[in-house]
Amino acid sequence: MSVLSNGRPGALFDRVLGRGSHAVTVPPMDGPLRPNSLLDQAAGHARVASPDNLTPWRGQLLFSSGPELHVLDPATGALRQMGRMDGDVCAIAALAQGGALAALAGGGLRTVGQAQEPAAASLLADAQRRVIRCPTALLAGPDGRLLVTEGSGEHLPSQWRADLLRGKASGALWMLERWDAPARPVASGLAWPGGVAWHRDGSIVVSEAWAHRLVRIDGQGRRSVLLGDLPGYPSRMAPAADGGWWLCLFAPRSQLVEFVLRERAYREQMMAQIPERYWVAPALASGQDFREPMQGGGIKSMGMLKPWAPTRSYGLVCKLDADFQPQWSAHSRADGRRHGVTSAVELEGRLYVGCQGGGEVVSLDVHAQE
Repeated sequence: MSVLSNGRPGALFDRVLGRGSHAVTVPPMDGPLRPNSLLDQAAGHARVASPDNLTPWRGQLLFSSGPELHVLDPATGALRQMGRMDGDVCAIAALAQGGALAALAGGGLRTVGQAQEPAAASLLADAQRRVIRCPTALLAGPDGRLLVTEGSGEHLPSQWRADLLRGKASGALWMLERWDAPARPVASGLAWPGGVAWHRDGSIVVSEAWAHRLVRIDGQGRRSVLLGDLPGYPSRMAPAADGGWWLCLFAPRSQLVEFVLRERAYREQMMAQIPERYWVAPALASGQDFREPMQGGGIKSMGMLKPWAPTRSYGLVCKLDADFQPQWSAHSRADGRRHGVTSAVELEGRLYVGCQGGGEVVSLDVHAQE
């Protein structure tokens, strides 16, 4: 007879034997995800603190840095600050009419690039009129509808490590008929959804960071896994010129973190007593403080860090085909510094990548990698 634990047959045996959901193994980076140094070899364009939300806009590149908005001209390399919002910008979506929307931590929604004074609204859930305080991605459709991913119903965007370590899937997907209208629910119980895209069949694809996968959600709300068991935590997706997609993975999975995620008492004590930057958790940058946790293989030997060493941070963007399957990828490994990739966008044959951990926007020639 199977032993019941937490409502699932055999879960107690899995915990004792370290198998199933209690395994601490991590899938290897191999095949299309085989490590390389393409991101470290990429051309640098702008040194900006924590560049995020890269978005094509009026032939240029719009992106955020905390509460600031910047515009990069790919033709000249000119960088200018476009404005400053009243909170950290968590997501940006370009609109068909030529403007853009910026979602702020705490639930604010602002127009960008309008001739008149910027308009403001709040992201509200339709039924409860609850403010959606943790927006992580925006996607505007040609018909004016807007998709919003909510990373967590309990934490703000900056508290993503705490959301992972507390182990609750409280994220959601919302749809707005207009940008200033209340949102209606599409899906709930998502494990930190950080990216959203339209599938060619009309369904919606969402990246679940803490579940390490891409899921497709159809018109009836049914879910199916398109790409699972990723070796990192997936973030935003952006369309590629050939009909495929670009997927960002902002940090690598590790056996150390997977082990800690299964030890509740240890996690609670660690989070209560140790500053967040030193938690055993993924990071957008690492190797900057001797107090950071590390695995044995990550220790420098003769002053050098092995490229294949286990690391808390990493740089990774993956090219997917139209069916959301990997084709090739660009990496910044343990000995690199272009880590923490949360957004990327293809523009005029080049892939622009925002490396939050390295504080830099870089670009690759897409056709040279095919």
